[in-house]
Amino acid sequence: MTDSTFLANKKQENKFYNNLFWRSQWLMFCTSYTKQQAVTFSWVMMPYLEKIYGKDSPEFYDAMLRHQDFFNTNVAMAPFIFGVVTSMEKENKAHGIELKTINALKSSLMGPLAGIGDSLLANGVRLIATGIAISFFKQGSWLGPLLFMLLLNIPNWGIKWFAGKYGYKLGNNFITDAMKSGTLNLITKAASILGLMMVGAMSAQYVSFSTVLKIKSASQVMNLQNVFDSILPGLLPLALVLGCFFYLRKTNKPVRVLVGIVILAFLLTFLGVTGA
Repeated sequence: MTDSTFLANKKQENKFYNNLFWRSQWLMFCTSYTKQQAVTFSWVMMPYLEKIYGKDSPEFYDAMLRHQDFFNTNVAMAPFIFGVVTSMEKENKAHGIELKTINALKSSLMGPLAGIGDSLLANGVRLIATGIAISFFKQGSWLGPLLFMLLLNIPNWGIKWFAGKYGYKLGNNFITDAMKSGTLNLITKAASILGLMMVGAMSAQYVSFSTVLKIKSASQVMNLQNVFDSILPGLLPLALVLGCFFYLRKTNKPVRVLVGIVILAFLLTFLGVTGA
């Protein structure tokens, strides 16, 4: 049965923010190459989805499976997305919305928030905390590790707490207005396009595949990689990504893809097609 009191008043909301804060600490506990934080994303959402859809209901399992899609963002900013998604799931139960909207919006938020969180915390606050603490480390003072821990974690935990709170409040108010005005469909399309752009950008940045094969013809030596680059820079990584995509869409067996890529890498390197 669904819980009609879930997020029905201020007390329930505060309990939700507190619970979300602590559960989100485990976001990096179980990650994988194929899904990154998707498993723990579903785990964090599990008690809220149970309250919204009812424990062991078909809608609950559908929602849990829906949130098994790839997810990866900055841990401190993640509660904002949890808050938005919770409000959307709650709205879906009450009035019904397009389910692809939830995942599309989630996917479109994770990239920008990851950039903001990494820049602010990993490349900003962390370096400042390190610089301040180093002077105490050199003196052998116990204040070094204490200051580093406080200067790093107080902003980190503060962002986590308020991100979840404002994520839910923003989503709760925005989704209702967007459904009435019809802008939710536009947001779905825009988020889907942005999600595809993010996949393309990540593929271009992280997938590395080139050949060292050279073909001798008469007195000339042709570098095959230069030929591919003249046709389309990044042609081989693109072909690899598309090949994996079509295979996964047909079979949905990512472990086979990973093993196949490892075998292919060894084979092509042994044959002298790829390598240093």
